[in-house]
Amino acid sequence: MTKINFFSTIFFVLTLLFSFETKSVGGLDIPKIPVPGLGGGSNGGVDIDALTGKQSELVKSMTNALLNLSKAQAKFLEALGEKEAAIAAGMYISALEKGEAIGKDDLEKALVQSQESQKIIDKKIAEQKVLEVEAKITFAKGVPPYGKGVAGLAITGLKAKQTVDSIGSNPSPLIITKIGSLIYIAKETPGAISMFSNSTGTMMDFATMNEIDTKPLEEAKGSLGD
Repeated sequence: MTKINFFSTIFFVLTLLFSFETKSVGGLDIPKIPVPGLGGGSNGGVDIDALTGKQSELVKSMTNALLNLSKAQAKFLEALGEKEAAIAAGMYISALEKGEAIGKDDLEKALVQSQESQKIIDKKIAEQKVLEVEAKITFAKGVPPYGKGVAGLAITGLKAKQTVDSIGSNPSPLIITKIGSLIYIAKETPGAISMFSNSTGTMMDFATMNEIDTKPLEEAKGSLGD
């Protein structure tokens, strides 16, 4: 190898090394080379560990939101005379408190149940204008956790969408497999948020009519961007 070719080779290797992000391993700076086909990101790759960590955080946030909504809906349904539906909501409370709703299937079941419960509540509110004293007390107990649940759902959905959007439009099958729950949250929460936005406005009117504090409902409405 000639002297010129030797120095050209060294220069080429150094250029490759310093063109990639580095990470420290055992005190040495090792280049972190982007992996082709893993989606977006400024360095051409995706940190899967960071994504799965974010997924765990948002699954926990989603679980807490659904737990609060279930607690609230159980109270609303009880106050509105829907005992069977209240019991169904209560069953999900136990599951969510035990931390069982950690997978995509569990999240889907809990979210669907929450939406079905809310449909019943909306229908009963439209039929029943004024509550009896005891029913009013029970209904009022559900307002604070409802506000927390709706706000939590809105925040979780927004963060999930931002995270999924940051991956890029063509994530690899590996990423899709790793973050199925995160993708589900990002995809399904907008529809749920739209539904709860409409319901919250109706419930504010109902609570006002029954002289129930609407502040948690107002805060929930604000978190939905309305």
